[in-house]
Formats: sequence, structure tokens, C-alpha cells
Amino acid sequence: MKYYFNNDSVDPYYNFAVEYFFAKHNIPVFILWRNKDSILLGKNQNIYREINLKYAEENGINLVRRLSGGGCIYTDEKNMQYTFIESQNYANDFKHFANMIINQMKKMGLNPEFSGRNDILIDGKKISGNAQYMKNSMVVHHGTILFDIGVEKMMHSLTPQKIKFEGKAIKSVESRITTINDMIDMEYDEFFNKIKNGIIEDNNLEEYALNDSEKEEVNKYIDLFKNEEFIYSKGETTANYQRKHKFGVVEYSYNIKDNLIDSFKIEGDFFSNKDISEFCDMFVGKAMTIDGFHNVLKDVNIGEYIVGMDEKVFLGDIFD
Repeated sequence: MKYYFNNDSVDPYYNFAVEYFFAKHNIPVFILWRNKDSILLGKNQNIYREINLKYAEENGINLVRRLSGGGCIYTDEKNMQYTFIESQNYANDFKHFANMIINQMKKMGLNPEFSGRNDILIDGKKISGNAQYMKNSMVVHHGTILFDIGVEKMMHSLTPQKIKFEGKAIKSVESRITTINDMIDMEYDEFFNKIKNGIIEDNNLEEYALNDSEKEEVNKYIDLFKNEEFIYSKGETTANYQRKHKFGVVEYSYNIKDNLIDSFKIEGDFFSNKDISEFCDMFVGKAMTIDGFHNVLKDVNIGEYIVGMDEKVFLGDIFD
């Protein structure tokens, strides 16, 4: 990275527009930011299964669909988001970026560790989740730090699917997370600035200030993230079934006519380097047989569409 960007906005649509601007122009940058009450939905998720829409509307909670995969999170001004935009050499290297956050926390006497595919834990409880997407020659890596959280709003606004908790001794979402303010005698602003300044100093970053034309461009991108068709685009059909893998929950929905696929949809909290709808379109009009799927997949790297997936597992999901 070369730059950092000071972002004082708490408008999630503006914040994601800023992120998109830097990625679009291949600018390597670090941003530490926060949002007012918002639900950040993964690119490939079904909004109707993940969110209590009535509660969100009644409580003024913003709905935002990310360009990255991964799961749905609730965020507010009591916690913070971070963004690293870097070369695609770091694509899918979640630990590389998480360690920059972990190192700053260790300086403050905390003992975080990277866990699983995309989490940071302290004492076995989650304080940060991470996600990525690719834009041009850059990887956009972003995550959340739970300094504090409006637990009641989080619990009521999200509707985590049962499949994610099967086989686990979990009574509530609260049992899986913790917050920084429960572990450290420090105010929010001090913690925020220690994270930000530590990363700036460790990487010798220069400040990037937007000029007037760049500000105008960022404002145009806000509409991308406010677009209701984009926000609500998933979930037009009910998933036939779900499969849980180490790399995430994958939901399959399809219609068959005369042994040919009439529609095919894949959703879930998995990560993807390419648009999953592009992958799904490859199967429309094809035979609903293993040979038919083999013919589609022979020249396709499925791991680019569902990171961690391979052909054997995929065919097992469909035909077993």
C-alpha cells in the first residue's frame, strides 16, 4: 500500500462508493471508517432469508449489498470497518490483511488470532470478520472490528439460518462474539486512532486527499449502492436446498423442464472472485445430468466463482 484516506463519513453508501473509487483507479490505500446503523449483506446472499426487513425498516437501519461475498453483518457507530486495497497478488490471502489489524491490537495488550477462513478471535470469540472482492488489478479487502455493538438491534435485524449452527452448542449469537470495550480500558476514539495511526506508521503511508473532480466521481458511485434492484436482486426464488462447507453455506435453486435447466441460481455466504450469476447462466438450457454438468465444467475453474469449491464437491452437492 502507498496511501491512507481519512474518512469521517458514517453514511454506508458513501463509504462503499469511496472504496469503489479507489479500487476502480487501482490506488493502493488503507481506510478506517464506520457506519451508522446498517446491515451489510454479502453479494451472493438472499436478502429475504438473511434479514428481518420489517424490523430494519421500522428502526431506520440502512440496507447495503457489498460487492464482496461472505456473510451478513450488522454494524453501527460503536464499531468500525477497515479497508485495504492492494495488488491482486494478495487475492484470497485473508490472513495477510487480518494480521495488520492483529498486530495493532497486540500492541495494546490484546491477544487476537486469525481463525477459520476469515475471522479474528479473542479467547475463542469473534471480534472481526473479513471479506474480499476483485476490481481491475486490485483486491479490495474489508472487515469489521467490534469495539462495541447494539446487540438488541443486531439480534432482531438478522435472521441467521439454522444450517449455520447445526452441530454446535450455540444458544445465541451473543455466545459467539465479544467486544473490545469488554477487554480494554480505552475509549472508542483512542482505540480507533491507535489502529489507524499504527498501520499508517508501520507501512509509511501517505495521505490521499480527493480533489473536486474525484469527489464528484465518488458521489456518482453512491447510486450504485443505493440501487434497490441491486440490494434486493437476490431471493426471487426459494432455494431448493442448502449445503454447508468449510468455505461457506451454498444454496441451490433451479427449475427443470424436459430434463433441461430452465433457471439456475446459487446463493450463500461464500466468497467469489467472479460473478456467480455468470457461472449459473452457463447451465441454463443444459441437460440436468452429470454428463451435462461435466460438459459445462470442463473449461471452467469453479473455484473462481465459489472460492474453495471444486468440481467433485459441486457435483456432489447437485446430484448426491
